[in-house]
Amino acid sequence: MNLEEIRRTNGNAEPFKKSFKAATKGPIRFYKIMAIDVIVRGSQGATVVDFHGRLDMHSRWHVKAIINQCCHTEFEHLILNLQGLTFVDSAGLGFLVLCSQKFKDLERRITWIEPQGFVGDLVRNLQLHELIPICPTEQDALS
Repeated sequence: MNLEEIRRTNGNAEPFKKSFKAATKGPIRFYKIMAIDVIVRGSQGATVVDFHGRLDMHSRWHVKAIINQCCHTEFEHLILNLQGLTFVDSAGLGFLVLCSQKFKDLERRITWIEPQGFVGDLVRNLQLHELIPICPTEQDALS
């Protein structure tokens, strides 16, 4: 699916369900969803989900479809790269925490890459590192 097909779906993540597994093992896939860009890629035995932009109560529902597919296709390690997030509201942050807990409940490994700026301050102030492993870089998360 190319960028033009993504635009025609108005950001609906549903068309990606069938090709998602190939996206994690093959070429990098880019999804433009509302105010957030999501890139899913495979990296050294893990699936990395890069977030860029705003994760709020509106965009979380579209991102949820992508994360749910990760739960069905990634059986070892999921890395959520939050470095590109410029904004997250309580709904978006709650969504990330619940997704992480769901992945842990499936007895799989999940790691966050530490966000920057406002989002990073929020994550540090809430001491989320006590619930979820948070690494400063992708290389640290892979090791």
